[in-house]
Amino acid sequence: MMNQMMKTTTLSMLKCCLALTFVFGVAHAQTESEADARSTAAVSRDELRARRMIESALELVRSGQHERGVSMLEAVGDMFPDSAARFRASLELARHHIESNQFDKAAAQLNVARNSRDEDEQAEAWFLTGRVNFQRANYNEAFSAFRRVINDFPASEFTNLSYDMIGQAHFNQGRWGKAVEAFQMVGTAVPESLAEADEVLAEAGQRLFVKVHDRDLRILSSLGEKSYVTIEAESGDKEEVLLTRLGRSGEDWIASIMMAPEPSEPNDGVLTVRGGEVVTVTYIDRNNAEGEVDVPITTQVRVVSTGAVAFTDGAYNRSVRGVFAGQPAYVRLVDLDLDVTPEPDEAEVDVIAYYKVEREVETTLPQEVDIDTMDEREQEDEWVERGRITLRLTETDNHSGEFRGQFRPVIAEFATGSDRELVVMPNDEIVLSYTDETHLRGDTPEERLARVQVVVGGSTEPQSIVSEANDANTQAQKLLIEAQLLHRWASIFDDVGLEESAFSKAEEGLDKVEEIMQLTARQSLNRELLEQSFAVRWDLYLVQGRLNEAIATCMALVELFPDTTLVDRAFMNIARARAEAGTLEEMREAIRVYRTVIDLPQSDYKAEAQFRIGEVTEDMIRYNLRPGTDPNFAPAMVEYQRCAEMYPHSPFAGESFNKIINFHITQRDYLRSVELMDRVMQDYPDAPWMDEILVKWGVVAFRMGNRNVAIQKFMQVLEEYPNGASAGQARNFLQRLQ
Repeated sequence: MMNQMMKTTTLSMLKCCLALTFVFGVAHAQTESEADARSTAAVSRDELRARRMIESALELVRSGQHERGVSMLEAVGDMFPDSAARFRASLELARHHIESNQFDKAAAQLNVARNSRDEDEQAEAWFLTGRVNFQRANYNEAFSAFRRVINDFPASEFTNLSYDMIGQAHFNQGRWGKAVEAFQMVGTAVPESLAEADEVLAEAGQRLFVKVHDRDLRILSSLGEKSYVTIEAESGDKEEVLLTRLGRSGEDWIASIMMAPEPSEPNDGVLTVRGGEVVTVTYIDRNNAEGEVDVPITTQVRVVSTGAVAFTDGAYNRSVRGVFAGQPAYVRLVDLDLDVTPEPDEAEVDVIAYYKVEREVETTLPQEVDIDTMDEREQEDEWVERGRITLRLTETDNHSGEFRGQFRPVIAEFATGSDRELVVMPNDEIVLSYTDETHLRGDTPEERLARVQVVVGGSTEPQSIVSEANDANTQAQKLLIEAQLLHRWASIFDDVGLEESAFSKAEEGLDKVEEIMQLTARQSLNRELLEQSFAVRWDLYLVQGRLNEAIATCMALVELFPDTTLVDRAFMNIARARAEAGTLEEMREAIRVYRTVIDLPQSDYKAEAQFRIGEVTEDMIRYNLRPGTDPNFAPAMVEYQRCAEMYPHSPFAGESFNKIINFHITQRDYLRSVELMDRVMQDYPDAPWMDEILVKWGVVAFRMGNRNVAIQKFMQVLEEYPNGASAGQARNFLQRLQ
């Protein structure tokens, strides 16, 4: 697009920018062909069952029944292993675990989700992978995941979010220049399908963004001239909005304005727009590619509102999960499309009461939930409609787009016959239903739902999770948490050199793990608890320096659960422990174990394993080095090269190139060094050692006689990494050269 003629580029980018508002949560476009494809797609019965199961699980989570909902989502992959829906289930689980700060569990689910054939799901999975690593402050891994989204899924809604997260990560590390560079890219990635769509939709009441690409703007800006776009609503309000520079090139510019339903004056900074209106954007191209002057270029966007419904408290502020029989129940609807007159409008919603017809259960059978039959059991429970009413809601104010109302759920014997009464019984479910005719997904009506449970006199208090849990599992969970905390204390003591205290705390942790193992001998424990117990045991052994016991624990886990998701981590711990032993035999064994990780069908540690092979190979070369001879690290470079080629998207690829660059510099192969440094600068812009690379580049350039290039690289370090570890070195070199 950047290489197209000016007029075409300007027009398409304007359309794209209107679509850009989707990235900020305020626009979406849908072509007729896409809608037809979805409507005619053949879906298998298992696929439909899997999707229904996911929706049921999400409803349980939303209603506060997290444990049950999560169990259902986890069962989707087991019950429907060939369905595409299993990837969505993994994404939903990952989101839930991220919100609960259970990052290990989230990472395990994202490993599955990234294998989806749906590009949107892949993009989200990689974005969430970056978020998990960002939350853990593993910024290198986060950068790798976010760049994967940007490079592989440029048309995804997560691309702009990835730029934002990259900027935040650089900001957290004090790399101000890199942070600004990333933040400037937020909002510049636009789905091509939206640019070419017959119609672009924007969310009412939100901010509208417009982007213009015009090479003339760079020249006009240098002459001190300002440029504008005109944004006009169908109802008459018109705003002239200043374009501001986006990025360093000076060819991309952006404008934005807030949309609101309340009447406002022209050019007051707010565009009056109501749901259903069309907004026209006009840009005057002062000189196009054909030599024409002052050519108006226009595009349009239709403003719609996506409805939302909820049961609320009496103040209409917070959503509620239950309503009391005999007491008023409050309902809220927000949809700016329904604001059609100057006065407060009205809207209708359906309120329906359902009761559950449960299947008969043989009392002689165990009552624990069976994952393999959960979906069948859910389908055997039938929800039957008890009654419904149509409720009229009133808009809170002129053009607010918020509609409120109330009704009273009542037990049948207390009903008075009012049209605002809904007959219910204890434990019924009340569903609020609203048909949203127009929304961001298009003009196909969609149903918006909200659910609550009927409570009578507080008799249906939530049951304690602990009271329903297996006693042994509850006790094991408590012991595991204590062991993990003791491991943290032991690690802290070990880091500050208090070895005796570290050993003592680790020993206390091992006692807790032993209690868990004794519980296992008497009763069957949850598998996840048992796996985590093995993991904390080997970590405690490593704190104590008991290498053989740590390795034995890893091997025991693999033997007990060959398919464990911790197997790669276990092997990495074994290999790391072997490598640290320091003997030639142990280093060879470490390489063998690292190769075992690489041979696993799927593992997040493959790139690291290959990189560690290069490190261990270096150590072996030093171990075998004869006095008075120079080391030949070429075999290690082969391993690093393999890492960079096999896993180009991992942070270890950049680390490998850094090693190779250092090797070529020591060999005085400066041309090859510069070639690799240029590649690294382009492919790994977020690497933590980029300031070090720039300093090396400056030194190499000086040795090659390119004094100006050397000065440029040293200045770049001071501009982009003023607080970096190499800033002082760059400053010294620069002073010498100047």
